[in-house]
Amino acid sequence: MGRLKKRRSTPLNASSLTEVIVATSILLIVFSIAIATLNNMMVATTNNDTQRIETKMEQFLYDYRNNPIKIPIEIIENDLIYRIQRIQQQEIKLLEFSILNVVTKKRLVKNEIDLETE
Repeated sequence: MGRLKKRRSTPLNASSLTEVIVATSILLIVFSIAIATLNNMMVATTNNDTQRIETKMEQFLYDYRNNPIKIPIEIIENDLIYRIQRIQQQEIKLLEFSILNVVTKKRLVKNEIDLETE
């Protein structure tokens, strides 16, 4: 019994329950702000990213140049709509290649001079 009393006689430093709750609350608030900020950044990045559409456009142009395709044409693939159509600006006949992402409403358009005769 004497040894047990000697060990307990040294003061024990600890935080109160109130201090622990306040510290936990502060950490939760900081983490929730960080998660909300990260979520906003990720949504903005995916909405502004046109790399996928630009890559598809290059593939689309390559396919057109190397394989005969009937014009006008519209292809729907997953969330992308591919379209080739003939247009005329002033007196120049053009081919308009367009890709529309249905989800993000991003649209990429490229024009080429139409060298084919109808």
